[in-house]
Amino acid sequence: MKIIHYCLSALLLFAVAGCDRLEQDMLSAPDDATLDRYGFETVKLGDKRVEAVKSLETLLRVPLECKLGKTGLGDKRKAYLLEECKVTPVNGEVGKLWDEKLSFFKAVFVEDQLCSLEVQMKTSGNYEALYDAHGKKIINLFGKPDEIEAKGVVWQRENDEAVLKDLGDGKVSLDIRNKKVMQALHHKG
Repeated sequence: MKIIHYCLSALLLFAVAGCDRLEQDMLSAPDDATLDRYGFETVKLGDKRVEAVKSLETLLRVPLECKLGKTGLGDKRKAYLLEECKVTPVNGEVGKLWDEKLSFFKAVFVEDQLCSLEVQMKTSGNYEALYDAHGKKIINLFGKPDEIEAKGVVWQRENDEAVLKDLGDGKVSLDIRNKKVMQALHHKG
């Protein structure tokens, strides 16, 4: 029972959601082959900047603040266009995702393609209620987890990675990134 409780609390950080329901949700989760790219319902990694920003701004209370720059990718001797977009919090909030308050938001575009999303949600801390509301949706977006730890869950595909972490006090972070591009970034200019 202790192992089951540990897995439940780690999976999506929405603890004690009920063994049978969680098991059914995991069995019905899509396989990597059926998933296109990681992201939210309306925006996915690899989306073009214009479409991605339109979708992302529907989640946010204030517009994105973007900084342009150039970067190298790995050993290639070419400068690529890099754009990092953040939102300044208003009263500690930047917007909402899945009806939960966002306290931090960052998107990274390389050559006008979305390569990374980072969000932090301020939740009630009632992980069972959060799982009831959002657990199946998250499993359907990312599929079966590849790694489950006490404080986080990792999903990995060939190019993409999603990491959900419990930051404590009801704070949850979700990082979605193109692994190859984000690991190769260097020499910001």
